Amino acid sequence: MMIIGGMLLCAGAPFLLLTALMRAGQSGLALTIGSIIGGALVILIFASGRPIGIDPVFAMTLAMLGFLPALLGSAAGAFLGWLLRRQDDRAI
Repeated sequence: MMIIGGMLLCAGAPFLLLTALMRAGQSGLALTIGSIIGGALVILIFASGRPIGIDPVFAMTLAMLGFLPALLGSAAGAFLGWLLRRQDDRAI
């Protein structure tokens, strides 16, 4: 139960943050945050297959339980924020 709660927290925080940023028109900052999360995910996946000093099991666990939900949450939040921004712009 703690694992699912941690995954929801890792996905929920970027979702809310990127929704607010995209709705406020800060798409550059939102894409930067998404790129940082994606870069960290790629580094951890690379570290799980190559001996670069990180335990492969820990790297894959951190990637799949922390950074993958964060990346999916940030993508969904950015998309929702973009849709809400378009709706706000049409209402004016």
